[in-house]
Amino acid sequence: MTIDSRSRSKHDAPHAREKARVAKERSAKAGRAPWYYKVGAVVAALLVWHLVAISPLVHPDSLPTPLQVVNALFELWATSVYWLALGKTISVWALGLAMCAVIGIPLGLLIGASISATRSTSWIIDFFRTIPTIALLPLVLLLYGTTIRMEITMIVLSALWPLLIQAMYAVKQIEPLHKWVVRVFRLSTLDRIRFLWVPSISLFISTGLRLSATMALLMTVAAEYIGGAPGLGAELSAMEQAFRRPEVFAYTITAGALGLLINSLVVLFQRKALWWHPIIRGEKKA
Repeated sequence: MTIDSRSRSKHDAPHAREKARVAKERSAKAGRAPWYYKVGAVVAALLVWHLVAISPLVHPDSLPTPLQVVNALFELWATSVYWLALGKTISVWALGLAMCAVIGIPLGLLIGASISATRSTSWIIDFFRTIPTIALLPLVLLLYGTTIRMEITMIVLSALWPLLIQAMYAVKQIEPLHKWVVRVFRLSTLDRIRFLWVPSISLFISTGLRLSATMALLMTVAAEYIGGAPGLGAELSAMEQAFRRPEVFAYTITAGALGLLINSLVVLFQRKALWWHPIIRGEKKA
């Protein structure tokens, strides 16, 4: 290869990378559905819901129309009971998720860092994480009653495992070459945590956090609905027993919107905190 060809290839390399980046952005935009498609899907779903509600297929009092649910939701917004229940659910969810993170992440890192610990605890983890957590609710109710301790216990029993397992896998996927380089250069413990451990495990931990956040909210509402603890689930159960169908749907939609908001906030936090990660950069372009 001549000197001219080498210099030409050096000058062409940035242009080639720029072209590849533009092509990737175009393909991502082409695969993304326009906003009016999403709005049309929502409108179509509401229209089907309304047609089914007014049809002779269902009893008139069993399925309210979307307009009735919206009116009930607006009426609930004017009451303090609604906002107190929503605040209670959010506070219990946040506390339970924090407990899962405090327990699951360090424990998963410790287990994943040791091959013998991983082998000796794998069957225990597989056994307990496959137990339906809702089946343990009667036992937890007997222990703590309809208290916040009952809800926190149920959240930890259900939402702990994604964080624990993701932390275990995060440790195992660290490149052995990177560990060897760290040992050769004799970096301090703080530098090892900063430059090796945190960049290597952060994506796995954030993914486990997304899964645990969703599971924690599901278990919070379920514990309130079945266990009778104060919150959105308890209000939903009370409206159901009073045969107030629009309010039941209003509380259900509130719980669903809360779950969607939580997932969006966790994804936003993941993209902002891990902006430097190649996968996250790919998500931003997509």
